[in-house]
Amino acid sequence: MKNRCFLRALLIGLLIVVLISPGCGKRGDPIPSQVKLPPGSTDLSVDSVPEGMLLRWSLPGADARIDAFRILRSETVADKACPGCPQDYRPIIMLKVGDDRLEREGQMGFHYIDMNVKGGNFYSYRVSACDSRGQCGDPSNPAQRIREKR
Repeated sequence: MKNRCFLRALLIGLLIVVLISPGCGKRGDPIPSQVKLPPGSTDLSVDSVPEGMLLRWSLPGADARIDAFRILRSETVADKACPGCPQDYRPIIMLKVGDDRLEREGQMGFHYIDMNVKGGNFYSYRVSACDSRGQCGDPSNPAQRIREKR
């Protein structure tokens, strides 16, 4: 009888330890080590233009095999903006390289106009280059601007 109680307590204890133990490793999709992700841009800029917010960036290397760009945006009311603070970026669009909304500038440059913006808001953007499998590299530098009220 004592052995059954001891065994039952041991099994319950092990079950509790397994259930409350945190997982190990980094969360996210596993990426094989031999996969080389597209490099991040370091020259993203944003300007307020009549049509919306104009984003411009270029690729850091000619050897990059880029299939698409994922554009991330953070939006805040200008009065509550904190340009130096961490931003809550959310994907707004994934653009294939041949998409009409994505314009080329020379060999390595691109620009896109985000037309879904409101006057008086603070916007912060980042862009990630993605390969043909949809795996995106590191995001670019942040580019920030307040959209003027028109």
